[in-house]
Amino acid sequence: MEKAYKNIVLFFITITVIVFLGFYNTYFVFFPDFDKFKTFHHVHAIIMILWLLVLIVQPILINKRKYKWHRAIGKVSYVLVPVIVISMLIAYKYSFLTSIAEKGVAHSMSLNMLFLPLTDVLPFTTFYMLAIINRKKVASHFRYMISTAVVVVSAGLLRLLMTWLGMDFMGALYTSIVVMVLVFVSLIIYDFRNGKLKKNKSFLIALLIFSIPNLLLLFVPYTSWWRTFAEGLIN
Repeated sequence: MEKAYKNIVLFFITITVIVFLGFYNTYFVFFPDFDKFKTFHHVHAIIMILWLLVLIVQPILINKRKYKWHRAIGKVSYVLVPVIVISMLIAYKYSFLTSIAEKGVAHSMSLNMLFLPLTDVLPFTTFYMLAIINRKKVASHFRYMISTAVVVVSAGLLRLLMTWLGMDFMGALYTSIVVMVLVFVSLIIYDFRNGKLKKNKSFLIALLIFSIPNLLLLFVPYTSWWRTFAEGLIN
């Protein structure tokens, strides 16, 4: 692993802490009394925790030259990631149904929410696929894996802004997007300062992949054609 990223484990641990704090008031605080939650919520939590653990463990194994174990866990991710993607989509389905049935969110606003999977599920999936495609190109591989972590932390950051700072959903959503963009920009600057950007532009590509759907979020969900399309999905 590149010397500049020898402490990347600390980055992943920080992300894990943010996710934990973000979901603390809405999930973890109820432990062990989880009566209000469905089995799916626990499954979703477990598999997302597993992914964060994978991100933490993998660089440790590389630093300790445990390449066999690193590859073994990498192969496990071939199964874990598809389950994560499906779980994320189901989570959005629950959020959509809950927003209508329990929170009284306007139907048009609920239709707008159906665009949200394109802002995180799509980038997450794309980054993982790029990481696997570049698994023999170590520099690109671990940069795209870092990018998956940046996407995952957005969910925790969103809830942290809402539950700890009292921000409304849309304000927290846009703030978390800006923070994620700044994280990618910081990683690009970090690569530039360490003389890596000329040889590897993975973070630039990641920023582009992440930014496009999140920029489209500003106006596409409010168009008539999107709402017609979203209505068709519901039906």
